[in-house]
Amino acid sequence: MKGRQAKSLRRFLKYLFLAVVAFIGLIPFILIVLTSIKTTVDALAMPPKWLFTPTLQNYQKLVASIDFLKSIKNSLIIGVGTTLVATGLGITASYTLTRFRFKGDRAFSYFILALRIVPPITFVIPYFLIWRSLKLADTYFSMITMYVTLVLPLLIWMIRSFFAEIPYEIEEAAMVDGCTRWQTLRYVLIPTVIPGIMASATLSFIFVWNEFMFALLNTGRNTRTLPIEIYNSLGYYQLDWAKLSSSAVIAIIPVIIIIALTQKYIIRGLTMGAVKG
Repeated sequence: MKGRQAKSLRRFLKYLFLAVVAFIGLIPFILIVLTSIKTTVDALAMPPKWLFTPTLQNYQKLVASIDFLKSIKNSLIIGVGTTLVATGLGITASYTLTRFRFKGDRAFSYFILALRIVPPITFVIPYFLIWRSLKLADTYFSMITMYVTLVLPLLIWMIRSFFAEIPYEIEEAAMVDGCTRWQTLRYVLIPTVIPGIMASATLSFIFVWNEFMFALLNTGRNTRTLPIEIYNSLGYYQLDWAKLSSSAVIAIIPVIIIIALTQKYIIRGLTMGAVKG
């Protein structure tokens, strides 16, 4: 009986500790949400006002702003476009690296990894000069192409590790049954590693959705993304914390929705291959 009570106490303390850690992690988000429903005067009050009359005027102003809505549309187009293109290329490249042997394949794999080691900031100015010389600056094509090159190395290495976990005998059995190599990839391998693919695609979308530096230098009025629109709304002499907080809440919502929809795939994908036996 005492052993059972001790076990229950340890379990209670464990969950209590996790709840406290989760609450501490949520404090910044809670403060942002509370500030977003304050008036400008209440948001700037010192000491902070914890008792106030909630208002949605900050959200109403943002929804009424054509530029803000356009920036959300641009972020969605660029984010979804980048994710689809990069995921498709990542699947084919990962399959090639795990199933085919050619001269220099190992060196090529390490070259892809090296692209992730190089600080992304080093590519900002070259991309800016390339798009300007080709007259492709401030276009969806240039932004999607640029982000694909940034996220593709990570996608290849993640999906490659998932393909490597699948025994080659499964693929051989499918081919014996009459499947071509493409059909084997499409109907056998991809469904098997779909959690890993979804996890990789989700991480890529979140990166593109939140990216700031490349968007700052390579977007204009036509393709301005949400982080840049939020940055441009900041005042030089006074910061409207209420408006900034409401913008941040709106920017977080799509990420929360995507993670909620793909949560089971992310958990399974990030833990694939973690246990072998």
